[in-house]
Formats: sequence, structure tokens, C-alpha cells
Amino acid sequence: MDLGFGPEHRLLTPAQFKNVFDGATCKASGPNILLLARHNGQPHARLGLVIAKKNVRHAVDRNKIKRIARESFRHHCAELDNLDIVVLARKGLGELDNAALHALFKDMWRRLSKAADKYNRSRNSGSPSSNA
Repeated sequence: MDLGFGPEHRLLTPAQFKNVFDGATCKASGPNILLLARHNGQPHARLGLVIAKKNVRHAVDRNKIKRIARESFRHHCAELDNLDIVVLARKGLGELDNAALHALFKDMWRRLSKAADKYNRSRNSGSPSSNA
């Protein structure tokens, strides 16, 4: 299992972020964080981080959140199929300690994976009226 976080595992261009923002098919939300996701044509998941200074004031806290998000993503990447994921920080996220952030991200990956599975099942089953 590859635990790298090379450019192929990141959302790099504004167009890639825009695709997720405009066409998010699943999301997971918490009091301090929002994850938006959309299926991509890649064989693996990709991550984009939006940690605004408005919501997390100190650079140390923003960097800590990004570091822990990347580390957690690397460890849970296999469960996330082929999703493009954008992590949006909300107020209060910078006040959590490392252990709480790890637990939060673990729970958010699980919830996002479940939402993506639900979306896939509903998309693959089709509408009941089309079977008539």
C-alpha cells in the first residue's frame, strides 16, 4: 500500500477545485468542517484543502490542520475510492488539539465514504419508474 502524497493525489488547479464545488455529489459535514466530494476519472482519490485565514486565524493552526488532514487522507485513501475531495475549515477548527483532529478526520472520511457508497447505489439502481 502506497502512503505517498504526490501531485497525483492532490487537487492542484482552480478548475479542479471548481469542478468539486460546482458538482459535489456527496458531502460530510461537522460543526467545524465540511467535506465536499465528486467522483473523478482517476484510479485514486485526490485531496484539496481550503483553510481560510478568516476561519483559522493563526498560521500555526492552519498548517497543523493541513498536515493532519494530509496524513489522515494518506492512511484512509484506499477507502475513498476515486473521489475528488475538498476540505473546508469552519470557525473553531484551529482550536482542536492533534488527537481531536485525527479523530475528526477519521470520522469524516468514514461518513464521506458512506455517502459516496449511497450515491453510487442510487445512481446504479436507476429510477423505479424506468423499469415499467
